[in-house]
Amino acid sequence: MSTQLIKLISAAALSISVATLALPASAQMFGFGKKDSSVDWGDVSTQSDAALINLYSGQATISSAVADLAAILELQDEAAGLRASAQAVSECGASSCSEFSEVTEQDAKVQEKVIAELDKQAETLSEDQKEKAGQALEKYVVGGIQFAEGLKDAERLSEIAADAPMLQKPKFLGLLKALPTAVKGGTNILQTAPSLFKIATAANIKEPEGKEELMNTL
Repeated sequence: MSTQLIKLISAAALSISVATLALPASAQMFGFGKKDSSVDWGDVSTQSDAALINLYSGQATISSAVADLAAILELQDEAAGLRASAQAVSECGASSCSEFSEVTEQDAKVQEKVIAELDKQAETLSEDQKEKAGQALEKYVVGGIQFAEGLKDAERLSEIAADAPMLQKPKFLGLLKALPTAVKGGTNILQTAPSLFKIATAANIKEPEGKEELMNTL
């Protein structure tokens, strides 16, 4: 083999190597290059499913608790509608859940009415109403903590999922779709829970355990 031919082959090989390195990440993800990663995408996918379950189940428990409070305060229509929506979300598992966005918006509206009515009726609540309200607040906090854990994980995992190879991305579509709604739900808790707890305390309703943990987790 002539020296000139060897030089041409070497130059061509070098050009191919440089071109491969210059490929954008998107092209490498499709297999046109090589994207080194130590991420276990199967494990991340499992964590993503767990985060979704916590978000859906947590929101369902919160909404069920708000429905209980609405019923105690004789907001029966609001209670029935929210309870039905909460049940639908609780059945979503780790799948994409269209009801999640709907129940979050519905929950925020009912919570607003509950807070206004609780403030109005604070001095006239019976002991039975107070006891049931205390139980509802306990449920609210339990659901809120689960939701907050799901939100924290969802935010962390969404950053990892954003860099996933194209063939892996479908595993995280549900998580990425749910995240904006989850953030909105977390904001709603931060804005309304303090008022709810404050009015409940003023009405001599038992303070729920874990409310500080809920607020700190968010």
